[in-house]
Amino acid sequence: MANVLFYTHNKQDLKDAVRLIINELRQTELIDSSIPKDDEKLSQKAAAALLGISITSIISWRKSGKIPRDAYLRIGRPIFYSKKRLLECARKNRSLIKPVKN
Repeated sequence: MANVLFYTHNKQDLKDAVRLIINELRQTELIDSSIPKDDEKLSQKAAAALLGISITSIISWRKSGKIPRDAYLRIGRPIFYSKKRLLECARKNRSLIKPVKN
């Protein structure tokens, strides 16, 4: 069977879809974040590596409150951690830091 294309959207549908996407992007930029714009935002993997723990542990610590709410930001599904706030939190609670194994 040949490659068959189905055209189900007209030009206005595509314009509306692009507008919707642009508005959603603008909203994520305008979120009143607890993470300052000049602070480095880390992925869960990078934040876990910074603390010397597994990704599962950082998720568990976030959910249990060991990592304070102002130290991370959820944008859609992804979660970003404030490097500065994580380091401050780790300084206050030394049990959060695991020694790096060489």
